[in-house]
Amino acid sequence: MYPELVRLFGGGLHTYGVLIAVGFLLAVVMTTRQARREGTDPDRLLDLGFWLLVGGFVGARLLFILTDLGYYVGSCRGTGSARTTGQVVWDCTRALHVWEGGLVWYGGFLAALGVGVFVLHRRRMKILRTADLIMPSVPLGHFFGRLGCFAAGCCFGKPTSSALGVAFGPRSLAYSDLGDLLPSGAAATMPLHPTQLYEAFGELLIFFWLLGLGRRKRFDGQVLLAYLFVYPLLRTVVEVFRGDAARRHVVAFSTRGLNALLGLPPEAPSFLSVSQLISLLVAAGALGLWLLLRRQRAASVAAPAP
Repeated sequence: MYPELVRLFGGGLHTYGVLIAVGFLLAVVMTTRQARREGTDPDRLLDLGFWLLVGGFVGARLLFILTDLGYYVGSCRGTGSARTTGQVVWDCTRALHVWEGGLVWYGGFLAALGVGVFVLHRRRMKILRTADLIMPSVPLGHFFGRLGCFAAGCCFGKPTSSALGVAFGPRSLAYSDLGDLLPSGAAATMPLHPTQLYEAFGELLIFFWLLGLGRRKRFDGQVLLAYLFVYPLLRTVVEVFRGDAARRHVVAFSTRGLNALLGLPPEAPSFLSVSQLISLLVAAGALGLWLLLRRQRAASVAAPAP
């Protein structure tokens, strides 16, 4: 793939970072335009967007570091190795090397959600209504983020012999992560499921669905909860095909029948990764809140006027 767009002054302009920036800017533009249509002050949303970006970035990076803590501790002690070169490193700043990949979506989203609730409460803005206004831009930004993952070769899938398989070159994170499984001097990895593109396509569908839902929603919070229910389902399915080393399983469970049906390696675990567990908990919580808010709306409509 193309981890770097161009080389400048001995360094590279990383595709991953550029696409994340593009996704965030498009999300901001879309949200502010929608705010104007609904009579909400766009400047207040721009300010909120800054805090969401900071909180989301910190949360995404922290959760990634926690899931691969041994690597970063080893790098600081001089017993680890650089992901892209395999050379032994002694570098305590490794956790800051975001351009090498390493942002966990759920860490960023949940942190941004907490920051957003805090800021909206402090500024006495309607939390659920504002969340509904922002939510369609989230899968749009995530779509570009997953394209960045594809360019960098991170978040890759399990080996596959299907026509969908994509081989990643030596400068990709997939190649460095799978180095021990590749022949010496291999030109690329074995064909892998392009899970980055699977999720990107799903995010795009969710984006258009939320846009339509926002125009006909029946109660505040409906768009937010719809996303919190549908995205975890998408993520749970995509996780079955994920094969990167960052997968951490609460329980490593696999079935040869399912793997054979999906064209996956026989012993590859399909369930239950950390992200799948978080997905199931988030989806269950969203469904419960959806039912509660719908019941409250029905009760308020049925209540006689004073």
